[in-house]
Amino acid sequence: MKKAILIIVAMFTMWTVANAQSANKIKEINMEQFIGLFDTSTGAVSKPAVFDFNATWCGPCRKLAPILEELAKEYAGKVDFYSIDVDKNKELAKMLEIQSIPYVLLFAPGAEEPEEMIGLSSKEEIKALIEKIAKH
Repeated sequence: MKKAILIIVAMFTMWTVANAQSANKIKEINMEQFIGLFDTSTGAVSKPAVFDFNATWCGPCRKLAPILEELAKEYAGKVDFYSIDVDKNKELAKMLEIQSIPYVLLFAPGAEEPEEMIGLSSKEEIKALIEKIAKH
């Protein structure tokens, strides 16, 4: 009986961890974490990455979030997705000269310049840009 309970607890724990990890594929990061994702010598990312700059009060940002969540699940393991709240990271938003949100930067490893998306875009438009950076 005790062994059966331990097995059930272990299975439940593994299921809970797996679902928690798959439930949120977009990681919220701050300025230091953003900077840390880039190679200091080349300025490049090691893996294709999508950075969504947003704010909680922004209606278009709230509409974009579920689209990016779907894409994050679709590209899990191939492309990293990050969310950055511009209100919590004002210095980073200022450094990047972000004037309007949602603002999405898509980086390909080794690329000199990121792809850029300003405003609300369709899933198909975003997916086309992700495909572009994923092939790089």
